[in-house]
Amino acid sequence: MSCWPPCSEWCECVDGGCRPAPLKANALRIRTGDGRYLRAINGPTGYAGYLGPTSEVPGPWDTFLIDEPTTWPVRSGDQMVLRAVDDTWRPLPDVLVRIDHGVLFLPKKGKKDPQLVTYQFGGPDRSVLVTSPLTAGYPAYRPGDPIEWTFTITKIEGGSPAPTGTPIGSGDQATFTFRTRNAVQPLRSWRLRDDTGPRRVDGDAAPGGAAATVFTVEFNEVRPDLGWRPPTDTPCRTCAGVTAVVTSNATGRPVAGAHVTALAPSEPFAGDTPPAPSDGRARLTAVVEGAVRDCVPAGSLQLQASADRFQTRTVTAQVPDRGSVDVPIGLDCTMVTGRVTDTAGSPMPGEWVYLTDLQGNALLDLDGNPYQTRTDLSGRFQFACVPHRQLKVSTDQDPSSDRVVTIGPEGKHIEIVVQFSAATVVVRVLDADNDQPLDAAAVRLTTSDTAVRTATTGGTPPQATFTAVRPAGGATVRAGKSGYLPSTVSASIPGSGTLTVTIRLRRDMAVLAPSAFIVQLDWGAAPRDLDLHASGPDNANGRFHCLFTTMQPVPFVRLDVDDRDATGPERITVSRVAGAFVAGEYHCWIDNYSGEKTFTDSGASVTLLSLDANSVPAQRGRWVVTDVPGEPDRLWSVMGFTLDAQGQLTVASVMTYQHGDWSTRL
Repeated sequence: MSCWPPCSEWCECVDGGCRPAPLKANALRIRTGDGRYLRAINGPTGYAGYLGPTSEVPGPWDTFLIDEPTTWPVRSGDQMVLRAVDDTWRPLPDVLVRIDHGVLFLPKKGKKDPQLVTYQFGGPDRSVLVTSPLTAGYPAYRPGDPIEWTFTITKIEGGSPAPTGTPIGSGDQATFTFRTRNAVQPLRSWRLRDDTGPRRVDGDAAPGGAAATVFTVEFNEVRPDLGWRPPTDTPCRTCAGVTAVVTSNATGRPVAGAHVTALAPSEPFAGDTPPAPSDGRARLTAVVEGAVRDCVPAGSLQLQASADRFQTRTVTAQVPDRGSVDVPIGLDCTMVTGRVTDTAGSPMPGEWVYLTDLQGNALLDLDGNPYQTRTDLSGRFQFACVPHRQLKVSTDQDPSSDRVVTIGPEGKHIEIVVQFSAATVVVRVLDADNDQPLDAAAVRLTTSDTAVRTATTGGTPPQATFTAVRPAGGATVRAGKSGYLPSTVSASIPGSGTLTVTIRLRRDMAVLAPSAFIVQLDWGAAPRDLDLHASGPDNANGRFHCLFTTMQPVPFVRLDVDDRDATGPERITVSRVAGAFVAGEYHCWIDNYSGEKTFTDSGASVTLLSLDANSVPAQRGRWVVTDVPGEPDRLWSVMGFTLDAQGQLTVASVMTYQHGDWSTRL
């Protein structure tokens, strides 16, 4: 089982839990008696200089990797080599803690003998350095001599050296000794010099001379980029439970049904406050690696809270490295504001304004009261904590000024103009070819408030009249009539008076000069098999019967398909013969062939269409079986139509049930 959030760098995941990884000590810090740490003075710039004390917070320049020994714990009497690290905590290959070289004049054997000079490690005023060893080429110097950077650590207990082999741990006291090339004084120790500039450690503590300085040592593990390992009580997993506490800024009450989510780059932590009555608390969880997690990684976290009736808000929270935290999020109400004026732009104070659903039913606020208020002296109004949805804003004065608006979290400002006067709209529909008025044309007037009014032209001369039309402003007028193509024009409704609108309709060639007629049957899942039938003149003084057994009884009539497994469509097409239709009376009926259900269950419909020269259809009539009176029977007689040679059509609805079977001809 994996650990999430992932364990920190110094820990390991075991059975889904984080625990400190085993310590692999490889580094040392050295502290003076007054708490200062020995540092590579000037180390950050050149990795070369004195080993001296500093009171600053320890970092890479106060930290030395232990090349030797390789066994732990370190024991009194062990030898060790200390290596400097760079600012990424990686070892510097050739930068070691070593002893400064002093010139040693050897005694002459005789007066005439030459003066012999060699180098020694340590001695009076010989500093402990952090730098590279000398290279070959110096007189009497053995290049790469490990004596110059190899030290012996000795544990101090009660002011005296502990027995060789005594373990040394962090916080213990110790001295550092090295062996010189001077046979007279082969052993020397580190001594802190605070009387020099800069203060430094010298390698001149010798028997009978100044005493060696006792230091406190700290052992630990160092890793590249990570640095000095933190204390073992440092949390292995830095995360905490996060609960958003969502309240109303206006009332301080908890907000029910709020959704809180953490924004990227966080994992998708989210939570919801309970429904009313609610405590407004949402514990954040997320599905990560297939499991539900409720511990949010420590650090900065952006949370976004949204709720019906409130504005969306984003806050920044600081997640601690352990425990839990409550994040308060106060939400402002979604506001609907507005102003009521008359058509002259004057404010209308003291007017009632309502918020309702689209059907006019009252909407209730959070206290259970309807949204209704009076305008102030400037005609302004406002509603707080309005639900997010489509709603209607209305007044008592003018229904045409009602506004349908969609409210989101940000709210909305609405201007309502009340119109007390109204206009009369007269619509004249003309034949576009001769400008003659058309009777029985259907007219549809849609005003800017989306209200729709309909009328039919009539009278002398034929026209449609709409009275008490408001609001003023843009509107559309549409007219249509059988045999003509419909047309729509724009209009501008005045505040009062009369507006006359003229619409010209062009003839519909699919109706006036049809190329063919189609009878189409559609139905539902049951009964599975309804059959379309038609009869008519066969152009030989008889009558044809078009059905599934005789799909093209005459050259000018054809059934396209016999659909036996529901829904259709089935179509019978009546075409011209030598440029003319076969005149006469045509009948159409439907047979419930499968008989599984009645016609009432079928949802069947029959549509009569005419086609123009480009095969574009025009509907000439439509009949649905649910309109047939009486008890269902085997046959549904739908309608009949009469054609002349030019395709002039007269339709007669029948809409009755009749007894018969598939072979019956009506």
